[in-house]
Amino acid sequence: YRSLSEWITHLQDLVTEAQENGAQLVSFPEYVGLLPLLISPTFRELAEDFFDALEEKKVDLCREILSFFNEQLSELLFSCYYNTFALLANRSRLYIHAGSTLLFDHGKLQERCFLFGPDGEAVLEQDKLFLSKTEKDLGICPGSELELSDIALGRVAILPGADSSYFEPAKIAYQLGAQIVLCPVSPIQQDNEVAERCGPWMRCQEQALYALVPRFVGNWDHFRFCGKAAIFAPYEATRSSKNGIVVQCAQNDSEAVLFSRVNLDYLDLPVDLYASDSNPDFSRQLAAAYSAFPQPMEHLEPQVQEDE
Repeated sequence: YRSLSEWITHLQDLVTEAQENGAQLVSFPEYVGLLPLLISPTFRELAEDFFDALEEKKVDLCREILSFFNEQLSELLFSCYYNTFALLANRSRLYIHAGSTLLFDHGKLQERCFLFGPDGEAVLEQDKLFLSKTEKDLGICPGSELELSDIALGRVAILPGADSSYFEPAKIAYQLGAQIVLCPVSPIQQDNEVAERCGPWMRCQEQALYALVPRFVGNWDHFRFCGKAAIFAPYEATRSSKNGIVVQCAQNDSEAVLFSRVNLDYLDLPVDLYASDSNPDFSRQLAAAYSAFPQPMEHLEPQVQEDE
């Protein structure tokens, strides 16, 4: 972005597109709150140095750059992020999950997510619980509990980054009554569908939840971010597609706004992971294998023994 207004306009365009397609809840990617840093050429250069140092595993240099951002820009950046998304929610009258940002709170650096209601007030705040080794090395502190919020659409929880890759947070959310989990996934440079299926998609199959998965895509400097945004659900709730996917981006490197209706009543259907299992080749081979066996013993005529 070349200016703050360009960033805000981009966000507004995405929200407007979702609104025009009947959306009531909109979810943005993880770390979307850090994007204004790239507006200034000076800060952009520092950000590039940070990512280069991160790739080369120069943790001390990363901490030094991050410390500068925290001391000089943390409060200003957070104010810009918070007020922008609060205003977007208020003007659109939608629920908006503002991805996440980094902020200092009581002397601790934390990644925090916000969900804003139609009046522009934050209805849910969630700190990331499971940190990567790199995030720990950078001094980011984990959250201590899982928060939920009852909104007009149902009960919602947020599982940012690796939180949706572990069984326990989703299980806790489900047992607390969550119906929808918002899963902003960390920016990645290599799209791995197998790894993705171990995240939010799997959580939906285990706990009968809907999951919204927003992702970053695009190019910045020599970095290429990719991934398919999606809305996942239990198999039982996706009988037509038979794959646990309500809707998903066709490409992993192009921007798109996904939208779909969801029916929370489907979450109450009995879970049967094999309900949509279909493998014609296996069925034919199985039938052929069984036909090769002799007639089962119970179907044979009983032999009458003659008296001696």
